[in-house]
Amino acid sequence: MDLDTIFQGELNRNKWNLLGDYLRGQKLNPGFGVRMAQSPSSGISLSVPKFQETPPSQPPPFSVLSSVEDSTTPGNYLMTLQEGWVIERATDTTDAVEAHEVSINSNPMSDRPRPELTMTTGDFAYVYYETDEAGLITTPPEIQVGAQTASIHHQPASGAGIGVTGYYYVDLFQFVVTAGAPEIVVHQQSDIEHSRLWKGRNVGTGRYIHKERNGTNDTYDFRNLEQVEPVGRTYGKVIVPAAGAEFLAANDDIKFSAIAERATSPQVNVNDDGAGIVTIEGNANDGSLTWKDCDDVPTTLITWVDGLVTSASSEFKAGCSLLPTGYTGEILYHNGTSWVTLANPGVPGVGNSFEYYELRHDGTAPGWEGVL
Repeated sequence: MDLDTIFQGELNRNKWNLLGDYLRGQKLNPGFGVRMAQSPSSGISLSVPKFQETPPSQPPPFSVLSSVEDSTTPGNYLMTLQEGWVIERATDTTDAVEAHEVSINSNPMSDRPRPELTMTTGDFAYVYYETDEAGLITTPPEIQVGAQTASIHHQPASGAGIGVTGYYYVDLFQFVVTAGAPEIVVHQQSDIEHSRLWKGRNVGTGRYIHKERNGTNDTYDFRNLEQVEPVGRTYGKVIVPAAGAEFLAANDDIKFSAIAERATSPQVNVNDDGAGIVTIEGNANDGSLTWKDCDDVPTTLITWVDGLVTSASSEFKAGCSLLPTGYTGEILYHNGTSWVTLANPGVPGVGNSFEYYELRHDGTAPGWEGVL
């Protein structure tokens, strides 16, 4: 029997008896107070709030749990630490996260009894581990003691260069003894998140667009496309200029000019083989210009192939390639073999008594005859 059943309906002698039996069967213990709630239908109800236990606190990862001076070696302190992990975002595995347990002297920190770390004043305690050039952890993380050491961050392969493996020294704390009292200077009290750099690469065999990752400037450097602009010459731009500011969405596509034929009657033709070679061709007309003398002896003056001149420059004298050298008053005639000249007879009366000269022909060759 419970209180809800006892107090249903009107009160009567039987219910009071039941209530007495209920109270005699219950043991009242000290608690955390009584909650009273009033209801229009059931009156005032009493209840005890539930006790919520506070979970025990746990020291943060890599925190110092104890520090005891070594009785056998004064100045050396034996340290025990709360275990910690190196968390790696391993995108090349089926699990998105890989946790690497850290060790001390090759013993996992979770071992019991806890492994001890020996330190002297001024020492740093740091987690050391190595990675490949892609940033994947290749050695088990281990806590080491010594001087503060700078890490070498891994560098993924980029551009024409190769990557750089990583050497990490994550400082946890420095141990200092001041006036005989040990002191802990905290640097890290949480699991270590190991981050990997973005890895860019060029594919194919052409020029590299991604030049390199610049570790000094912490940048990924890419090459720009540059338009060569001849000075003093008319030219067409291969790279189409940006339309307004470079960062506008209209310039998301980098456009390159096309090589096209003349719209009408093109004499220079363009042929694209679809495999990366654009051929500039002529009009497929081959020919030559030849001159012939009177004896039908030909002389080629100019030649062209595919509509383009292929011969070197030349000159000729028309109609005189086979004629003899002539002088004033001479007459040209053919002797049956070649063209020859009939010499000038001279001025009549000069050195002779002729009044004039007559041109005679004996059926073989012409000649001069003086007349008195």
